[in-house]
Amino acid sequence: MASSQTDPSTAQMSPAEMGAMLSAAAYAEPPIQPHGLALALMVILIVQATIASIVIVLRAYARLWLGRKSNAWGWEDVFAILGYVAFLSSTIFAILAAHYGLGTQDDKLNDYLKVRCTEYLLYCQILYGFSVPFIKASVVFTLLRVTREALYRWLLYAMLLVASLMAMVGILASLLYCRPTRAYWNPLLGTCGDFMVVVNIGYAWTAVGIVTDWMCAILPYFIVRKLQMARRTKMVVMGILSLGALASTATVIRAPYLQYYLAKTDQLYWNGHIMLWCELESGIGLTAACLPALRLLARQYFETRNGSNAQSKGYAYGSGRDGKTHDTPMDNLSRTGKTTVTAGRWERLDDENSSTKHIIQETSVSVETEYIHDKEHHMV
Repeated sequence: MASSQTDPSTAQMSPAEMGAMLSAAAYAEPPIQPHGLALALMVILIVQATIASIVIVLRAYARLWLGRKSNAWGWEDVFAILGYVAFLSSTIFAILAAHYGLGTQDDKLNDYLKVRCTEYLLYCQILYGFSVPFIKASVVFTLLRVTREALYRWLLYAMLLVASLMAMVGILASLLYCRPTRAYWNPLLGTCGDFMVVVNIGYAWTAVGIVTDWMCAILPYFIVRKLQMARRTKMVVMGILSLGALASTATVIRAPYLQYYLAKTDQLYWNGHIMLWCELESGIGLTAACLPALRLLARQYFETRNGSNAQSKGYAYGSGRDGKTHDTPMDNLSRTGKTTVTAGRWERLDDENSSTKHIIQETSVSVETEYIHDKEHHMV
């Protein structure tokens, strides 16, 4: 919270008039050059925002273009985009705040800089509050794609509901702490409540974030282990889906800094630590949430690099009993992900344990097989 300095010439002015003067002076104050923590915060956030932007663009390309035939775009992609917009906006306001005192000690600031910084800091916190549930929703809907078990689905919905409600409580607490809201950064414009309430909500929000992040990390093991795919593929998918736990690391590191919300001195400096880890939590979570959708892009890249043109077109090759080469189109799948092979010999796809095993079929026998690539494509 910023405090104002008054002089005898303004003693006869109303609080509203004094508040207007303080706001005008604050907006006339030029920014400062970030140093120390403020500079580190700015650099880290720019790098992270750049990485997140690249990842989200690749995700959109993989889903909208590479997955256009199977209508791969889903709700998890919508929530990822919303989370990215909120995260990027929050990052921009955090960088602006760094130019007006975020991450800087009090002895290098004046009251006008503190007013500007506190305003940008509030915007940053609110947008961060929106980004967290959007990113978690993207992870949850990714997991919902690959499980039909009622227990896991209800756990995922419950986790998302709790995280979203906690985020809304935190956002409303920040907006309603002062009346009007502008008094949050300019105390001459209104009155504020007990800030300890906001701090306690911050602790509760942190606890919920840690629990839900770890649920997102643990549930993929129970969900993916029952899927019909190769063990190596399962391990890769589990690992990718569990990367969201990295976001909880930032949440855990941030927790001890919450006590400095009540600091009497260098409050904006300590808030710099808090916002740094908040933004890292969102950025890491967003990047991790996008990785499953990039499997199709990575697979196409390696297939092209290795010259696997036949496989990338969806054909499995083999020799029939007549000695001739037969090819079976594997991209003409039904909605159940199955196709019929009437002749030839082929290798099981994506199964490292059976790469040397072949299934021999007589031409008079029709064998129904599952195409694992289609399952994986719909999963990610």
